[in-house]
Amino acid sequence: MIRKFKFFFRPILGLTKWLNEMSDESYRLVKIGNTFYYFEECEKGKFRYAIDYVANKSYSSLKDYEDFLKESNIRYIEKAGSIGKVSLGNVRYRPYADSRAKIATTDGMIKREFLILEKENDGKPFEIYTNIEDKIKTLKVMRKPTIAMIIFVGLMFLFSTGLIPQYQWTLYKFELFPKVNKIPLMIIFGVVEVLLAVNLIRYNMEINRLKRESEIRE
Repeated sequence: MIRKFKFFFRPILGLTKWLNEMSDESYRLVKIGNTFYYFEECEKGKFRYAIDYVANKSYSSLKDYEDFLKESNIRYIEKAGSIGKVSLGNVRYRPYADSRAKIATTDGMIKREFLILEKENDGKPFEIYTNIEDKIKTLKVMRKPTIAMIIFVGLMFLFSTGLIPQYQWTLYKFELFPKVNKIPLMIIFGVVEVLLAVNLIRYNMEINRLKRESEIRE
């Protein structure tokens, strides 16, 4: 068994490509740790991988989906994601999720934001969604955490610049960034905001491409 560390800014596209490349090099994904991916040797190109985003689902919906995957002979591994959340202890608020999934807990959807799907290679592309309308709907769901993070990071940037005044009561003053050099914070928030904006543009471009393709087919 071998282990590898890998970080992906675009976890679905990047991870999907990498896992399929690992399979082509005769390695099958066995499990995932907090920071490492573990592989065992297999026949070259024997398995194909796809990644599905499920953080918007409720826990019961996820279990139903996983039961469906088992019936379809598709192996899955739950993968954690750490985007688009406000957390308090073991409870997280996800404003982009379905109505029953906005509050996530450790025993529920926390650390189950993605599913890595695996099936034996039958020579056909491993696509989770083949219908264009379903692909567009899925991309819109995946886009929501990025929008939420853009708003959050944007507010943090404005607080760090002082453009949004710190709130003050009669005797007490609440400050997010008290007595620290604001310039490094502004740079960090600014860079993160730009990267998030680029990711949002990519989502929008792919959605628009699929819409144009759908119109051509019609």
